[in-house]
Amino acid sequence: MPRPAARDRLLEAARELFYAHGYSVSIDAVTERANVAKPTVYAHFKSKDALIGTVLTAASDEWFTELDVELERRGGDPPAQLVAPFDLLAANLPDPSYHGCLLVNSAAVFLTPEHPAHHALAIHDERMLALFERLATAAGSTQPTVVARQLLVLYDGVKTRGLVDHTGTAARDARAAAMALVTVG
Repeated sequence: MPRPAARDRLLEAARELFYAHGYSVSIDAVTERANVAKPTVYAHFKSKDALIGTVLTAASDEWFTELDVELERRGGDPPAQLVAPFDLLAANLPDPSYHGCLLVNSAAVFLTPEHPAHHALAIHDERMLALFERLATAAGSTQPTVVARQLLVLYDGVKTRGLVDHTGTAARDARAAAMALVTVG
């Protein structure tokens, strides 16, 4: 099997280190983990912030790829599709090594709205809102836009509750609440 390209190794190393140790991880640590020279980072990324933004965008894209597969698997069953995001979140819990959502964590660390972390989270949330609205409509909601916003709050709640509740209960509770929202709304 061929060795991944330097850029891919950098992204993987940065994601692992940022998730496990936070964003104060040095570029030196990332290059060491990726087994590349420091100039390689700057050949691919303008700055550490650009690397962070790329890591977050890739993480979001991976989530949507996984979610799309699950939605396809549940095709023809709108209520089951609606709760798919919550089921996927619960599938990885309990996990004592869970450190929260990479995107939410980054937005909490980098407080300026211009930081790539905020941009990545905003794009992720926009995609989730659009998806929730489409799924709520298919599931028969009479207020899909309102329900989508409420589902996003539940979705984000699962990711933050998972920091202190490693049982998966938050995801199961959010799943039940999502079903109730569609039934009522």
